[in-house]
Amino acid sequence: MAANGSKLITMSRAAVVTWSESARRELPSMARGRRLLVDYFAARCCGTNVSIGDLSVQWRPLSRPVDPEFVPVEAPEGVRVCVQRDLVSVLRAAGGRVDVRGWGRFRRPVIELADGALWLDFVGCRGPRSPLRH
Repeated sequence: MAANGSKLITMSRAAVVTWSESARRELPSMARGRRLLVDYFAARCCGTNVSIGDLSVQWRPLSRPVDPEFVPVEAPEGVRVCVQRDLVSVLRAAGGRVDVRGWGRFRRPVIELADGALWLDFVGCRGPRSPLRH
């Protein structure tokens, strides 16, 4: 059991996502007392059966409680990461990779998927989910 009461999913890093060398090197200094929260949003377009969605990667203070729907996963030393429970299998199957993009103070963590079709299938079968809920 993790400190926030959620079940710790013990997996190798490659089992959920892989980490680029720049992510391994830069994310510990970016963390500064925060955890990385990986979530997603999904919406139906114009009342049709077409869905859109995206992954959300945000820093949250370690002092802020984490909703039980987020599970801690293994990450590079000095970084704490919680992933929305439904995303764990999607990230694993789609070949999720954490990298760092941007310039200067605008550098940020991103998640890239090797298989975008799995992501489209996932979003297409989900109901709406707001990106502002956390």
